[in-house]
Amino acid sequence: MADLIHSSPHRVRFGSFEVDLRAGELWRAGRKRKLTGQPFLVLAILLERPGEVVSREELQQRLWPDTFVDVDHNLNAAVNRIREALDDSAEHPRFVETLPRRGYRFIAPVDNGESEAMASPATVPAPLQNGLENASTVVAPLPAPKRHWMPAVLALLLLLSVGALLFIRSRNRQSPGAHPESQQDDLRVVPLTTLPGMVQSPSFSPDGSQVVFAWDGGNSNATDPFNLYVKVIGSENIERLTNEPARWIVPAWSPDGSTIAFARAGGPNPGIFSVPARGGAEKKLANATFPYAEFSASLSWSSDGHQLTYYSAKGLLILTLETGEVRPVDTPGCDAAVPAFSPDGKWIATVCGSNSEAYINLLSVEGGPSRHLAKGVYFLGLAWSPDSQRVIFSPINYGLEEVNINDGALRNLAFANGGYEPAVSPRGSRLAFVKGDDRAEIWRVDTRTGLVRSAFFPASVEQMAPDISPDGKRIAFESERSGFHEVWVANLDGSDAVRLSNFHVLRTGTPRWSPDGHRIVFDSTVSGKPALYLVDPSTALPKQISTNNLPASVPSWSPDGKWIYFTSESAGTVAPGSLYRVSPEGGTPEQVTQTRGYNAKQSKDGRFLYFFAGSQNAEIHVLDLASGHEQALPGMPRVLYPTDWTLGSKGIFFVDWNHKPSIDFYDFGSQRVTHKIPLNRQPSIWGGLSLSPDETWLAYSQVYHRESDLMLVEGFK
Repeated sequence: MADLIHSSPHRVRFGSFEVDLRAGELWRAGRKRKLTGQPFLVLAILLERPGEVVSREELQQRLWPDTFVDVDHNLNAAVNRIREALDDSAEHPRFVETLPRRGYRFIAPVDNGESEAMASPATVPAPLQNGLENASTVVAPLPAPKRHWMPAVLALLLLLSVGALLFIRSRNRQSPGAHPESQQDDLRVVPLTTLPGMVQSPSFSPDGSQVVFAWDGGNSNATDPFNLYVKVIGSENIERLTNEPARWIVPAWSPDGSTIAFARAGGPNPGIFSVPARGGAEKKLANATFPYAEFSASLSWSSDGHQLTYYSAKGLLILTLETGEVRPVDTPGCDAAVPAFSPDGKWIATVCGSNSEAYINLLSVEGGPSRHLAKGVYFLGLAWSPDSQRVIFSPINYGLEEVNINDGALRNLAFANGGYEPAVSPRGSRLAFVKGDDRAEIWRVDTRTGLVRSAFFPASVEQMAPDISPDGKRIAFESERSGFHEVWVANLDGSDAVRLSNFHVLRTGTPRWSPDGHRIVFDSTVSGKPALYLVDPSTALPKQISTNNLPASVPSWSPDGKWIYFTSESAGTVAPGSLYRVSPEGGTPEQVTQTRGYNAKQSKDGRFLYFFAGSQNAEIHVLDLASGHEQALPGMPRVLYPTDWTLGSKGIFFVDWNHKPSIDFYDFGSQRVTHKIPLNRQPSIWGGLSLSPDETWLAYSQVYHRESDLMLVEGFK
């Protein structure tokens, strides 16, 4: 392969652009344009045969030869990104032409002559070399191209980027059809807010001239930082509406424009409230608590203004404002969240699913059958188009998409890359979304003194889910330092860091050391669903553990190393599924519990299994493995997130999110919480806890940087 690379040109020029195929870079006038992954590969294939039609079928064979993906959706999204990077237009293309039902053609003149000496095989960049070993087991060989000036370069690029094929979206998106590439040339995307800290949860006034949102005042590390603010679009002034800070606050502007309802999570007074849109006294409409504050972005008015729907600890509810009656919404087979009334009053769109798979569900207001739409991992907000024909949503990987409720066709909104929590103005062709950045580091705390020490190894990217080796000398963890969440291992001072996975998908992590310290088990969705992988840190070659096609995530070892416990989540429910165990060599899993559970940990003597018994804000249960007797730990407070606790020999360490976050200890003997360790910053959600072998210190993930703002899209259709 190196000889082929050496003999092939790797720079292609057209117009004012230059493509460096070896580096995987697009340049214009000395400045690099953002184009990577699948979009870059599509462009490279089109440049291989300028002026010729490259069929969609050929692109599928070149990019996804042995996987089940929604080709239409992936290609449309890739071509959108290409046009965005090239300042091109679908209606009046200068570079990439779409031929309906056939494929694509690169129509600009191309100069593929060389302008510099080729690098020798020995100078192939290290990132390319590092990506070959794992990727080569996944990608089938490319079919022979019709021309010979670029085959090895494309093969190499495909090997490098195979992990970026997001299998999470694959089989779940076999829609009857897909929208053509989004028509985005008349859109204008501009910042709507430029405030310090976190801005969240936008909602438009009925005429689209104002927006209400939550802002933490620049104090992201406070436990209850958020209040509501209103801004007239085009003005830099903001007006504060509320005066009681909350952990999370979600507004919804009434259809008649007079009132803003909001859900207040956390703080001393949670519930559903209203406040006049021009300011004034708050009015409490209903008591409510929210099990998962950061995902309670779920308050919506009915089109007639008589009802509100919201998600709370009691499930999906509807509040009738005239009577104050609160009634549950029947959602058979689905714990629904994030509800949104359609503007025509016929539907409530909700999110249903587990932590491995979710889907958008349409509930008929008249009581007819529900309908399933787009699937993914999770969705951070839903919004309707004004004509009630499309639902705009954000998958967990961030970035907006929309689905047509009539035919299920999907469209990627490439202009909103990185966005979440969409809001659409009822009139005025405006869309708003949140764009943010969270980063976390792994810290340690002394369990005897409560002294919080500095980070293990500071980084500018998110690092979380620590697990300390049995000898106490190394730590396994998740990190985004390679651009995706992957599993890494390092010494405690951060030296000798080695990446153990190279999957390039959204969800890879939850590493757990074997009792002998020779292997690490972790989970990933690279196969298209949650699965377990085993890796020897000395070789860094992961191998999937067979679970007979049963989805598997959040693994842990038995003390003797003979079993790996895991959760098997079932689509169609927000709560996790039952706990199972399987041999590290794979095989038929054994079901361990009937109770829904997460994050199982077996006692060192092998007698008991402790686990998080629910989805969020749940009890820790203990199962006697000999007798089968199961119970909640008496006197043990509920834990907010499934990985917010770890097992010691004398009790349980857990994160307490009430008021100022702390790490607390539950003593098995006294059945009480005996001491608290205050934290100076908020722990990372799902960050995890790990206890050192001598139980003298803990590792945990702590947020050190958090910010977000609102973006405004003018001309949204």
